[in-house]
Amino acid sequence: MANGSDSINMHGGMSYLFQKTKEQWLAEGDAHYQVKRYEEALEAYVNVLLIDPNAAAVYNRKGFALLKLRRNEEAFDAFSKARDAFEFDIHLHPTDAEAYTGKGLALHGLDRTQEALKAFERALELDPLNAETYNGIGLVLAASGRDKEALDAFERAILRAPTHATYYTNKGTILVKLKRYAEALGSAERAIQLAPTDAEAYSVKAHALRKLKCYTDALGVYERLLALNPNLEQAWMNKAEVLKHLGRSKEAQQAYETVRRLAKRRWIGW
Repeated sequence: MANGSDSINMHGGMSYLFQKTKEQWLAEGDAHYQVKRYEEALEAYVNVLLIDPNAAAVYNRKGFALLKLRRNEEAFDAFSKARDAFEFDIHLHPTDAEAYTGKGLALHGLDRTQEALKAFERALELDPLNAETYNGIGLVLAASGRDKEALDAFERAILRAPTHATYYTNKGTILVKLKRYAEALGSAERAIQLAPTDAEAYSVKAHALRKLKCYTDALGVYERLLALNPNLEQAWMNKAEVLKHLGRSKEAQQAYETVRRLAKRRWIGW
């Protein structure tokens, strides 16, 4: 497993690296990220950057994967590289809205909220229909606790790209925070229709069902989520709670035991 550094001393070195194209490694990384397999996603993103060290957007992806793995210092470094790469892109192409959006996401990863929002504003000046820019704004506002404004941003993203599953998932996450569980459920279901392996969408759907006290339905969603990735501690914990509500104490205890086993393995890994 890659340790986050740009090294190639695993799986046979260079010969392993070039078994796939840059695009194939990127698609593999995104597929792993979608089902919350962040270590595998990170390794794929590292391989992309070994092939193309100037792939600015991939530094962002690497940074978010590292954040999910709680490797914050390495994530900070990745986001810093992303910001620098996008600034270079902007220098070469000052009217490239996507470069400003990428820079905004990098600044978001660095917790530089106001600078991120300014980058997104510039992107919208150049391309008012850029859905990913609105999604980025939503992410920044959500992280800042501005949930209603974030919801508006995600809805604007959906309006501009109505078949992009991630935007519905992000909208559902905010609706859960706003305790609008029935609406969150609908948003998560739409995300799953568009992307049947979107683990985050299943998490949103299951959480909304739990809050609506639809425990049997929630259990089925957790089982689907864990089929996508059986190493999700929180999903096992939530499944255990649902099983308790259903009076299935023995199965709940087994789920808790899985949580303890996964946590122990994680701590050993650290």
